[in-house]
Amino acid sequence: MVTIIADEGKNQIGMELYQGLISKEVKTEYILLDNVEVKPCVSCGGCTYKTYGKCTVRDDGDFIYPKILRSNVLIFVSPITFGSYSFKIKRVFDKIGLIMDRHYFVENKEIVKGGKLGSKFKFFAIGDKENCIEEEIIAFQNLFHENLIITRGIGKAYIADKTLSEEMRNQIIEEVRSV
Repeated sequence: MVTIIADEGKNQIGMELYQGLISKEVKTEYILLDNVEVKPCVSCGGCTYKTYGKCTVRDDGDFIYPKILRSNVLIFVSPITFGSYSFKIKRVFDKIGLIMDRHYFVENKEIVKGGKLGSKFKFFAIGDKENCIEEEIIAFQNLFHENLIITRGIGKAYIADKTLSEEMRNQIIEEVRSV
């Protein structure tokens, strides 16, 4: 199962990918964040120590995390915003700690979360580079790489420009199917 979580803006990159995966008979769920309010993580530690695996900050996004847990692959689609994900995607990502092993480790001199319980965290991001400068794109790619390290994940970041080319869509589909 693939879960696409998208902050599409005016472009439909996530929907294009979703339709491509469905056409290849890949079981896929598409979550559009347009009308979903995900409140920011307040770093209270509740999900780690008080209500293990459940965020103490209730919001519209509560339905997302069980879907991610059931997924084999997670794909974020986001406009590149100051070299990062959009605030909506960032808030979802911050709360992914809910589904990670609650222990932290030091690995290669980096503090890493324990990874997705029971499986390898397979994670892809598609950044929409519309209105970006080159430094923002590089920062986005570096951030994604760091996210892979922290989550002990495997995956890749892709950079799109308003739309997915057929070549990029097929490349992502093949990469997702191979993990």
